[in-house]
Parts: sequence; C-alpha cells; structure tokens
Amino acid sequence: MKTICSIMLAFALMCGQAFSQVETERKAGFQFGLFPPLSTNGLHSYRYTNDVSLNLLVGLSKNENVLTVGGLANVVTNEANGFQLAGLVNIAGKESRGVQFAGLANTSKHHAGFQFAGVINVSGDVKGMQWAGLVNKARNVIGVQWAGLINIAENSDYPIGLINLIRHGEKSIAITYNETGSVVTTFRSGGRFLYGIVGIGYNHKTSGRSYVTEAGFGAHIYCLSRIRIHNELKLSCFGYSNNPLIIENDHLRHTVFHINYSVLPAIRLSPHFELFGGPSLCYMNAGKTNERLVSYRNLWQHTGISRSQQIYIGYQAGIHYIF
Repeated sequence: MKTICSIMLAFALMCGQAFSQVETERKAGFQFGLFPPLSTNGLHSYRYTNDVSLNLLVGLSKNENVLTVGGLANVVTNEANGFQLAGLVNIAGKESRGVQFAGLANTSKHHAGFQFAGVINVSGDVKGMQWAGLVNKARNVIGVQWAGLINIAENSDYPIGLINLIRHGEKSIAITYNETGSVVTTFRSGGRFLYGIVGIGYNHKTSGRSYVTEAGFGAHIYCLSRIRIHNELKLSCFGYSNNPLIIENDHLRHTVFHINYSVLPAIRLSPHFELFGGPSLCYMNAGKTNERLVSYRNLWQHTGISRSQQIYIGYQAGIHYIF
C-alpha cells in the first residue's frame, strides 16, 4: 500500500514538471474537477493552493486549506489542512493537519489530528489519533493508535490493537491459569501503558476437554520500580472441540464464551521475568454440558433451555517473560 501511494505521488509530481517552466504558486478559493487535468484549475492544478476542492474522481493540488473531497483519491503534493475525504486514498506529500478520512488508506509524512482509514494509515510522526480497520504504521506517535489488527511504530505509548509492534515498547510471552481450568500461552505487545493480548491454550475441565483461543486488551498502572498493576479485558472461547481445526454445529452448542476483567498486581523478579495474579469479574455463557464449570457462588445467573449465563468473581495468575 505504501508503495502504491508513493507511485501515485511520484506520478503527480512528474505530471507537474512535464507542463512547465518555473511559475509562481497559484491560489483558488474553490476548485471542481473530474480528474487532472479536467478541472477548473486545468493543466496547472499541481501548482494550486485551494481552500475547497471537490473532485468527482481524483484531485491533484499543491496545498489544501479547508476541505478536500475526492470520489477515489486526493493527491496533495505539499500540505493538506482541514478535512480530507476520499473514497479510496488520501495522499499528503509532506504534512497533513486536521482530519483524513479514506475508505482504503491515508498517507502523509507527518500528521497532526485524526486519521481514519478502512484498511491502513501510514505516516511519519503523528500527533493525535490513527484509526484503521487493519493496520496503522507510524514513526513516533504522541496520542493513540487504534487498529483492528496491528499497530506499528518506533514509539507509541497508547496503541490499541491485538498486536502492537512498537520498537521501543514492551513485548512478552505469558502463561496464565484461571478458575475455568484454562492454561493459556499469550503474546502481549504494546507501549508503555496499553497493550494487546492474543493466545491459545488448553482447558482441562470442559466436557471432552478442549483448546482455548483468547484475545483482549490491557493497561499498565505503575506503582513502584518493580511493582505495577495490569488491568485486562479478555474474551476466550473453548469447549467447542478437542480438535482446533474442526468446528462442527454440534460442537458450537457446547462452546463456552468467557469474558473477564482482571486486576492483576505484578512484581518484577528480574529484568525478564514477572509474576502476576489477582481477582477477575467474569461473565460466562456456556452450553448445558459445561454450565457447572465454575462452582462459585454467582453474583447473577440465568438458565435457559440449552445455555446458561452467569456473572461471578474468579481469578487469574501467571508469569511473564519480557523481551
């Protein structure tokens, strides 16, 4: 995606050079077009600074000040300010300030404000927020990254994603055990404060015994140099099959959905190892064969024809290897 955006930007610059000699920058309060050069700015659209641009397909300009709308793409070779809206791609050759909203991707060298993309955001330094359906990529982030799957950055303290590849962040492997009988190995990755959790494990209490899949998010609260508190919200599914590659309709009737919020005090034993454990507020939705998986006194319970639901206080404990 980054390569495609770079090619589009390079093509726009080449088109600009092809038409011209040295000319002064031009300004327009309003620009309307189909695609370059079929626009009110004509062959020299790449030289214009516009306040408002409306492009049925693709827009090309040097700078944008207030509003830029493109049916497919907006290409701004220098700076884009204000609000950029594109059906597919927004490209800012240098800086963008304000809001970039695209169905597919946003890209800029530096961004201050909000980036929203259906698939991917790519930027250098970011001050504000990146939100993407799949991937965010940046260098240094002051603010929040939110991605449906992966955040990538050199520095980012507040990434929200299942996988966060932060060069100067924290990554760890943890082994945990909870009251349902699930032993899970998780990969935890994030910045200084927020992190994502993905894992797979095994449950020895369910009917037929089964594999466990787990995902969630967490936040660190720092107390002392070797003590901190992990706050984690996780969803796990198990009880559906003793073969993780086979999920049949009959197995789904026995699936256990387990959601828990855990407060986990942790102590650092060494630079790489950490012990943690604490209480959890749990919600469990289970098939009849697994409804008595937890024998604790419930805070709330509802039993239906084929499934039961309960809220109760559980626990979680584990060990981290931090690398």
